[in-house]
Amino acid sequence: MNLLRLHALTSSFNLPKTAVSIGNFDGVHLGHQAMIRQLKEVASEKSLKTLVIVFEPQPLEFFKGIEAPPRISSLREKVEYLKELGIDYVAIAKFDYHFRSQSAEDFAALLKNKLNVQSLVLGDDFHFGRDRQGNSHFLKEYGFDVKNLETIIFDNERVSSTRIRKVLQEGNLQLASQLLGRPYSIIGRV
Repeated sequence: MNLLRLHALTSSFNLPKTAVSIGNFDGVHLGHQAMIRQLKEVASEKSLKTLVIVFEPQPLEFFKGIEAPPRISSLREKVEYLKELGIDYVAIAKFDYHFRSQSAEDFAALLKNKLNVQSLVLGDDFHFGRDRQGNSHFLKEYGFDVKNLETIIFDNERVSSTRIRKVLQEGNLQLASQLLGRPYSIIGRV
């Protein structure tokens, strides 16, 4: 797997044609794993490389600072989980004032011109660009092939990082592990 930093890509950077998914991927839970499976299917059908774009810091960390919800997984853990799932490239988007102020058009151009995106697999609630002006419909109009993953449900509730954080705060490690698709663990320096 190759790790890319979006803010460091030069105009001469040349990436093979890609199928892309974009998001926080905090915890790389069952919903994320379903998205990765669909991404890999699309890539295989079209002979594309897989690329996942993640944000660092995560947008809520940028906007809320110390009031942001705790992470389920660190950037390093997230990258390792994506590597285990067979992703070819992980691109880290530095979420800062410049990145958050990009228009939907600018972000779509970055996808097309720098990352050679052909197809996208996105969550059903995906928005991007300044004031969240872009969405899947916008990207289709821009010329991308876009597939939306429907919400993944477990025990009649949406699988999400927010839900996992909640069950972890309640001390329900069993349910957290079921939602993650693996035992919950935390890594840190002591």
